[in-house]
Amino acid sequence: MRVSEIELVSPKSVIECLSYMAESDRTVRLIAGGTDAVVQMKEGKGRPEVWINIKGLKELRYIREEADGIHLGPLTTHTDIARSNLLKSRAEALAEASWQVGAEQIRNMGTIGGNIVTASPAGDTIPALYVLDAELELQSLTGKRRIKIEDFFLGPRRTVLQKDEMITDIIIQPQKPNEISIFQKLGPRRAQAISIVNVAVKLAMGTEPRQCLDGKIAFGSVAPTVIRAKKCEAMLKLGTLTDEMIRQIGKTAWKEVSPISDIRASAEYRRDMAGALLERGLYRLMKRWESR
Repeated sequence: MRVSEIELVSPKSVIECLSYMAESDRTVRLIAGGTDAVVQMKEGKGRPEVWINIKGLKELRYIREEADGIHLGPLTTHTDIARSNLLKSRAEALAEASWQVGAEQIRNMGTIGGNIVTASPAGDTIPALYVLDAELELQSLTGKRRIKIEDFFLGPRRTVLQKDEMITDIIIQPQKPNEISIFQKLGPRRAQAISIVNVAVKLAMGTEPRQCLDGKIAFGSVAPTVIRAKKCEAMLKLGTLTDEMIRQIGKTAWKEVSPISDIRASAEYRRDMAGALLERGLYRLMKRWESR
């Protein structure tokens, strides 16, 4: 089946889209930016009988702060996120991750919703969403449900999303005044490359120099899905982030990840780089905090 032989449907509203998804007896797939979906299909993966083009649903493209958090529409592009002053100040890790997604044309076309639904363990925005306590609103004709992003992924390119559901909202928790976050990526190039390893970190800082009260760490490309480094997180609560403590946290990361070898890197290299990338990120966060 060639790309040109697949039917294309362009709904005018979310409800029209959901109605088509619920009523169709054919395989359907949503497409907006198409930066990943079309490539997969050309490789013979995930070929639908019908594309549902949702790019025109402007109601799903927004960034706004509400009482329960910062809301992102699933059609919000990586460029939108990277340029948002709100996100650059209140969700630093996500803004940085979006800035490092592919080349400029990919950032202009690719969407945050597409990056999530693709469910790649190497997806750059996903670790950032983990540490920012993201929740997803999933909608079908029968109603809406809200789940934590960590409960959304079942494995590589597998999610809990049902055939008649789509993501209609993404909610993240903005950083508090004493919180800082960061995203780091290891790849052949900063952008335009799938991550060999990536990591997002959020820290809650105390009033003493390098005093850490709490923190969250999420790794990508080191397991079947993005993972939280819970043992490393526990160490963040022990007090001052001295050079020795940062080294010990990096060593602990080596034990928490379970990468595989592929054409981009060996499992051993990924394991070593996970710790090194985390250490580098913690030092960058200390400098960022001290400069405030």
